[in-house]
Amino acid sequence: MRPSVLHRVLAVLAALTFIFAGSMPVSAAPAAKARVDLFVRSYTLAPGTGAFLYTQLFADRRVSLPRGAIKIKYRFINQGPGFHFTEPGTPNNCSYVQPDNNLELDCAADAPVLTPAGVDSGVYGWISAGRDAVPGSTGTITATMTIKGYAPVTRTAKLRIGEAVALSVDAVDREVTSSPGRNLDLPVTITNSGSVAARGLVALGNSQYAFESRTQYRNCTYVDGVMRSCTFDQTIAPGASYRLALPLRVRANTYAPSVQYGSTSWMTDEEFADLKQYAAKGGVGYLPLGTPGRGGVLRLTEVAAARAKADLPQALNPESPGQHVKLTVTGKQIADLAGVGDRASGRKGAVVTVSVGLHNNGPAAIEHATSELKWPTTRVYIPKGTTAVRVPTSCSPMTERAGIDENRRGAPGERRYSCELNGLLKPGGTTTVDFGLRIDQVITGARGAAVSFSPDDLTKTNDSAPIVINPAVASGGQGGGGGGLPITGPAVLSIGAIGLVLVIGGATAFLMTRRRRTFRS
Repeated sequence: MRPSVLHRVLAVLAALTFIFAGSMPVSAAPAAKARVDLFVRSYTLAPGTGAFLYTQLFADRRVSLPRGAIKIKYRFINQGPGFHFTEPGTPNNCSYVQPDNNLELDCAADAPVLTPAGVDSGVYGWISAGRDAVPGSTGTITATMTIKGYAPVTRTAKLRIGEAVALSVDAVDREVTSSPGRNLDLPVTITNSGSVAARGLVALGNSQYAFESRTQYRNCTYVDGVMRSCTFDQTIAPGASYRLALPLRVRANTYAPSVQYGSTSWMTDEEFADLKQYAAKGGVGYLPLGTPGRGGVLRLTEVAAARAKADLPQALNPESPGQHVKLTVTGKQIADLAGVGDRASGRKGAVVTVSVGLHNNGPAAIEHATSELKWPTTRVYIPKGTTAVRVPTSCSPMTERAGIDENRRGAPGERRYSCELNGLLKPGGTTTVDFGLRIDQVITGARGAAVSFSPDDLTKTNDSAPIVINPAVASGGQGGGGGGLPITGPAVLSIGAIGLVLVIGGATAFLMTRRRRTFRS
């Protein structure tokens, strides 16, 4: 009977050792090299026009690269007459492969980090269609990216030559005044001022959050209720005029008083197809095109008829204007901005990340594009015993007299920073930036602060929030640690496993000794 009990105990100990050994950290195999890629924008151009050469770069994970590590060679193949690249002026990181050959362009990309979402290549190149380019002709652009340590990647794009279409717009620049919650109607009339019928047009909206659409049409796309595009499958004959009426509203939570801006530009449906493809890849300079509305179909209303013609790809003359609106919002509606702090723990020499910023308690939304507002910022005070080694580029060091050194954005090693708010901050929303702090001295409860700094704030009592490094352990928690850090993660599991095995082993020894004594007596 005694050997049977011993065998059972040893079996249990072996099983527990196996289970807990499986939870111990194991050195991971070397990670596979990241996959890198690129995407080149396609174009539809009218003869005698050109466009900036846009390229997005990607990696399947975040990859940091030394500056100048990425080279891209662009080349035309199967092109007709009039296709060529152009070396830009200043700044210039592209040059012809050969001085007399404008069909190849060597460029040094300016992208120190690649991400899955994509980054702009920073290439300053230009693609052109000469006046001798023939409408209807096409060419292929090849782009080969080389990065030291990675296999070259080649992708292609298309250049189509379209016949030139010319539009004119009435009331190019408008100024209106309204207040939050009021309806706003901004009709615009377009006229085909050229000799070629425009078959299919797209209106592109680039307006601030304040310009809310009262109706969302199914042939338009929207982001947060703001119109981003409307597609019209109508033909505008030479000399004809059509009116576009967008039913808008000044959004109820618009900051007031303020000045807001909106604009509408135009392109052909072929040009829009190129843009959609690039915007879907997160192309720089283009906000998301959004999602279609669920209402009826928005139409252009004819106000003056004329004749029609032709059926080739089309591109708008670059001089065709859009409409720009300056909206002055009256009234008084501001926001309560609160500071957002953070806490982190680590040993001496560790670099910890803290996320700090602003929270908008409403009632007004704040949008960075409104240039007339004095922008709220977050002032960040670095905790004692730490050094800021990773600083966001939206943050600038502050001088002793609370000045801001914007020429040193992202500079590490300072004690105070001023961080700009970027984009839109709706009521109830939070925006943060990440600082990397190196712990030079372990100080229990070392404190800094994230302070909301706004010239026009509803409440000042919540402007400051603490940044705490190595917060004190609550009494009764770790006990007797002298303010030391709690041990977390796999180490706890491993130590607990070893302790449990030792306890079981001790209990087993006690039982076996007791059984021996009982047997002898």
